[in-house]
This record gives sequence, C-alpha cells and structure tokens, in this order.
Amino acid sequence: MQGIERIYCDVCINALIGAWRELMEASGGETLRKVPYGKGDTLGATLGLDAIPEITIAGRIKEFDQHAIFITEELDSQVQRRWPTDSDPIKQPLMFFCDPTDRSIQLEKFFDKLSKEDPAAKVGQLLAACEPEKLWEEMFEAPASITAPTGAITCVRKGEVVFSVVLGYITGVVYVASDAGIFSYKLKSFSDNSNETLSLTEIIRKGRALGFPSCRLLGFSPDECRRFVTFLGKTGYRENLNDSELFPKEVKVDDYVHHREPPGPPRTLYLSELQSEHGPVGFILCNGEKIGEWMHWLAFVKYAKNEDGGQALRAFEISLERPWTKYGMLMSTSLPYSIFARSGERAYLDISRLRNFERPSQFRCMMAVVRHDNERIIHVLQQHQYREVTHYF
Repeated sequence: MQGIERIYCDVCINALIGAWRELMEASGGETLRKVPYGKGDTLGATLGLDAIPEITIAGRIKEFDQHAIFITEELDSQVQRRWPTDSDPIKQPLMFFCDPTDRSIQLEKFFDKLSKEDPAAKVGQLLAACEPEKLWEEMFEAPASITAPTGAITCVRKGEVVFSVVLGYITGVVYVASDAGIFSYKLKSFSDNSNETLSLTEIIRKGRALGFPSCRLLGFSPDECRRFVTFLGKTGYRENLNDSELFPKEVKVDDYVHHREPPGPPRTLYLSELQSEHGPVGFILCNGEKIGEWMHWLAFVKYAKNEDGGQALRAFEISLERPWTKYGMLMSTSLPYSIFARSGERAYLDISRLRNFERPSQFRCMMAVVRHDNERIIHVLQQHQYREVTHYF
C-alpha cells in the first residue's frame, strides 16, 4: 500500500474500535432500545446495537475526510448524488463500504440474555464477567471467531480493493486483509485507551498471521470439497442456488450445506485455519446477497496466501441465464451489469455502475470463493462458464 493508503487503513481500524468501544460502554438496555435512526427495519425504528456503531464509524470517517464516499444501508441515499459518473477508475473517488453491525438479529438475542438480570450494566462489564465466546457458541454456533457479530469496512480506491478491516464485537478481535497479508489481533480491555492508537503496523508486528490451507493440506475428500456455506434463510435464495446448477438435480444440496444463515463480511474465514477444527468447508457462496455482505471478501481473496505462498483463494462470478430478483434487484449479474470490468488489459471494479441504482447498497451478486486447489468445484464452475474474477479487484 502507498503511505496514504496505510493512513486510510489506520483510520478504519480506529473507526471500528471506536464503534466496539461505544457498544461496550453502552448498557444492555440501551443497545436493545429502539431509536428513530435511519430507515429502520421495524416501524421506522432501529435498535441501539445497530445505530451506535454506524453513527460512530460514520463520524470518524467523515472527520478524517468529509469528501470520501461512505456507504452503508442507512446512509447510501445521502451519498448517491455524489456517486462517481466516470467509468475510468483513476477518476473515481475514495470509497468506504461498511457493514456496521452484521448478525444484528442474533446479537439482539445475545444482549437480551446477557443483560436480563441487570439492564443498566455496561455490555463490556457483562462480557468480562462471563465467557462470551462460549455463551455465543452455546446459543448459536462455533467458532465464535467466525460466527459472532462484526463490523466491517472495505476501502476501494481507483478501481481496486485496498484493504478490509473486520472487528468481532463479542470476541474483540480485529482482522485486517491488506497487501502485507491477513492478520488477526486481540484487543485489550474495552476500557484500555491504548486500543485507540492501534495501527496496521502494530497489528502486523504483534498480531497473528492467518493461513488459508489448501484442500490437499487438509486432506479433504471429494465430498468434503463440496461442502459450503451460503445464505438460504429467506424466500428466493433456495431457488437462486438451484438454478446455478452447482449441484446436479439428483444431489441433495442440504447434505453439503455447512451453514445456511452465516455471517456476511467474515465469511471467507470459513476457508481459514480458524475453521479447521469445526468441520470441512470447501467453498463459500454469495447467493444473490447485498454488496455490504460480500464486498469485504474481496480483500481476503486478493491477499490470502496458501502454505506455498501462492494465491490461496479464487473467486468466480455466477451469472444465471434467467436471474431471480429480490426487491427489484438482480440476484446474479451478467457481464453488462457486473461491477467486475475490463478495459483493454486492465481489470478493475467499476463502482460507477452502481450510480444507476436508487439504493446502491442494495446491489446484489452471486459469487463463489473456493480454495485454490478445490478441483471438485472449480471444474463445475468452469463447465458452466462462470467467469473467474480473482484478478479484477
């Protein structure tokens, strides 16, 4: 990364830590209270656990650069009028894609249980008084390092993904994917002010490098290579998956689904060593989900290395001949609608294409991310001529 890009990364790390700290400083009752912020999901209101992180992150990003385009589901309509119109990536502004609180439905249930006896207590104190990861796994699923709620920011500059930062709100772990590699770092207590000065340099120096092992190293069987993680929780997603023909009609797809309502931004971590003791996963799938769920994967695909130092992950865009729609948005995109663009020899992200949408954050895609040597799935993707986009970002 260039020097200015490292500063951008430090700002995003700081913004997510600020969001995490504000959540920890809030009472359980405050995080569960409905407030009239943003578009809301129920009766024009949203929960504090959604509003607190987003307000904090947006405030810190804008304080650093008021001209940067900051995209969340709540704020995308405000920046749409400033959206880049030129497809030339060199002329496109600095953009931050953000999912302030992923898995908020589960987080609401978790905070409700955590604060039942004392709604006035700080969330951070309640977490410190128990084993939060164990509690999370008892209520939902393991490992908490992947499945627990997160906040995430991805930076796109001049048509390229520069980095992604993902922070686990319950685990207190930061994951950073950049050209230096992919690292995790455990934050100190929420009341420790030194968290506020954490930088990318310190994460690289004191954190843990994350590996993304190959199918060969893990000893996966052909059937284990077919095991995957995707979202199947609502109407339309099952049909979308079936039409992709990733599995023959005579095969029971559910036999291979590891998780059907997984997290969004940290989903690539299912392909990391963090998943190794929790069952085989050969690939992950974005099943027509919104851009805030999968944009953060791209930096992990770009920078993940296998045990030989080579490209650990590969990404394929899936285009259906008769695509399904969700709230009027295509769930899979063909070449003319895709943001994975090419001009001559250069491949890049054409973010300007999202200007045509009233709500850019609602843009959807279907994409498979596979281990680099998962031949069992790669040959299926290539048979259907699904386009590999590994080097487009």
